Formats: sequence, structure tokens, C-alpha cells
Amino acid sequence: MLLNTAKRLEQKLLIHPDLKANNFDLLRFLLAVAVIYSHCYVIYYGAVRDTEPFMLFSQNQTDLGGIAVNGFFIISGFLIVSSYRHSKSTLEFLKKRILRIYPGFIVAFLISMLVLGPLGTFDQAHPQGNVAQYFEFLRKKLLLLNLFTLQAPSAVLCFQPSPLPNQLNESLWTIQYEFICYLTVPFIAFFKVFRRKWVAVLVFTAAYLLLVLQASSQLFLWEGYQGKLISNPVYFPRFFTYFFAGCCVYLFRRRLQRNHLLALLALSSLITSMVWFGGFDLVAPFSLTYLLFYIAYLPHIQLQNFTRYGDFSYGTYLYAWPIQQLVMLFAGGQLTPGSLFLVSFAFTVVAAYASWHGIEKHFLKLKDNPRWLPFALFTFPVFSARK
Repeated sequence: MLLNTAKRLEQKLLIHPDLKANNFDLLRFLLAVAVIYSHCYVIYYGAVRDTEPFMLFSQNQTDLGGIAVNGFFIISGFLIVSSYRHSKSTLEFLKKRILRIYPGFIVAFLISMLVLGPLGTFDQAHPQGNVAQYFEFLRKKLLLLNLFTLQAPSAVLCFQPSPLPNQLNESLWTIQYEFICYLTVPFIAFFKVFRRKWVAVLVFTAAYLLLVLQASSQLFLWEGYQGKLISNPVYFPRFFTYFFAGCCVYLFRRRLQRNHLLALLALSSLITSMVWFGGFDLVAPFSLTYLLFYIAYLPHIQLQNFTRYGDFSYGTYLYAWPIQQLVMLFAGGQLTPGSLFLVSFAFTVVAAYASWHGIEKHFLKLKDNPRWLPFALFTFPVFSARK
């Protein structure tokens, strides 16, 4: 009797008590695929406004790629706070985050700069390529800075005939913001956020109010600014809002209820905000968050084995843009945005597979051995060769 009552109570919760009983792996992969789909229109037409289907549907408020990135930050907020709670120390937490983000990013950054960028110099004007000049114009100090501060690589003379010339791997620009969000977790934990949950709510509220001001009053619209250490602070309200929405869900997970009517209301409010009253940024931090966790913890649909062959979501995000640029460069005249998506998706999955099995999973094994961390980047190729 008591077991049946407890089971019924569990089913009423939005978040299952067993946090591992979720569909996050599938969701993250689908979000990465959504970014690829959205970027096909950006790369094909050279612009996202008035071209990408979700941009048209939302009256140019947001594209599918932007919604997917918001979803990444929501899920990260939930999982990163959980990771911090289960870490023995802040140092261990930071080590796990570095091993998850940096190795894959560094390799993708270098491959983009040293392989994919030079391939992008082969065009009708340069049938033999323009590789020598490409490397001559590389700003080496800037590249090193961008590499270690998790910013997108900067290059010229590549993809010249494409609608977006010289844009080598623009998707990487969000990685820095995500890592900065990770760093805020130990900071708010210092203020006893796990006992004083209002601290996380306060951070979320402050970020949300700034986001609302940006959307409604056109404040802080200095998107042309390009910093050296931090790309552009104008995006912090957006990313903090969604990241801390996920954090708050984790902290209040034992109180949030699963409600079909509420899920339907969340979906309808998202659609309404895009189609009629133009308030997507006002609604999405709440509605999108609820929908993601509603799907992630569906009681009768749990796909934890989705990644049995590897977790390809990060690699998909890392390599999709330059692959799309190359496909567009060499076959763009014979493609549509839809066929560009299909072709580039196939190549990107191969790259993501190689990234996971060749880089990411090996570095993740080091998280339980702190002595290896300082030497990981230098010793990995040697030990891989010995295997």
C-alpha cells in the first residue's frame, strides 16, 4: 500500500526522484541537430531574418537554432548543479567541467583552423587553393587567446564565394558563455544556495529582468562589440536566464508537479508568443523550461541507452558549421537548404563519432585521476598510440 502511494506521488512529480531516469542524451542530440538545420538557412542565404522557417513563423523573433541553444543552457543549468552537488570539492567539479569542454573544443578549433579553413580556400578563383596566404594572414596571438578563452576561431580568405565568407566555425561562440555559467555555480554555492534556494531564484530574476529590458526597451544593443577575453557581455542576460532556469528546476525538483494541462499551456503560450503578441523572450524562459523537463522525464518513455554507441551531441555542435560551409562551397549550386542539411548532417555525424571515440571519452576517463589533468593534453596522443 505504501509502495503504491509512493509510486503515485513519484508519477505526479515533474522530475523523477531517480535523476538518471531521463531522456537528456536524446534531447541534447536533437537540439544539436536543430542547430544544424537552422544554420543551413543562415549559410545558404547569408542571413537568418526572413529566411529560416522559425524566423518566419516567429515574426523574426527567433530561429530554431536560437531556441535549441536556449534549451542547451536550460539542461546545463540542471545537470551542472547536480554535478556540483555530487562533487567532493570545487576543484573536482572544475576538473570535470574542464575535461568535458576543453579537449573536444581545442581539437575542433585546431582542425577548423589547420584543415577545414585551408580547404575553404579552394574555389573557382583559386583552383589550387590559397593556403599560403591563408596562413600568412592568421593572427597567431589572437588565435591562442580565442583558443584558451573558448571563443570562435578568426580567419580570412576562406569560403570567399559563400554567402558568409571568412566565417570558419561560428557555432563555437556560445561555448565560452556556457563555461562562464559553469563557473557561477561554485560562486552561488558559497552563499549556501542549496539551503537558501532564493539565491538562485534571485539570480534568475535579475537576469530575466535584464532580458525583458533588452527585448522591450531595446537596451544594451551593442552587438557589434567584440571583446578580447569575453566576446560580448550583451548575451549574458539571455544565457544566465536560461541556465538559472535549469538550476531552479533542480533546486525545486521535489515540488514541481507534472501536469498535462500545464504542458499544453506552455506549448500554446510559446506558439502564441511567436505568432501573435511578439513576446517570445518573456514567455520562453518559463514555457520552454517546463516543456523540456516534461519531455526529459516522461514516465513511460525513458531512453537512457540512446548514447550506447557514444554521446555525439557535443561533437555535432563543434563540427557542423565548418562542414556546412565546405558543402556549400563545393556543392552549393546544386543544393537547397533542405538538401544542404541532409548532406552536411551525414558528414557531421561522422565527425562527431570521431570526436567522441577519439577525444572526448578518453579525457572523461581522467576525471577520477587528478594527477593526470595537468598533463592530459600533452600525453593523450602518446597513450592513444600505445593502445
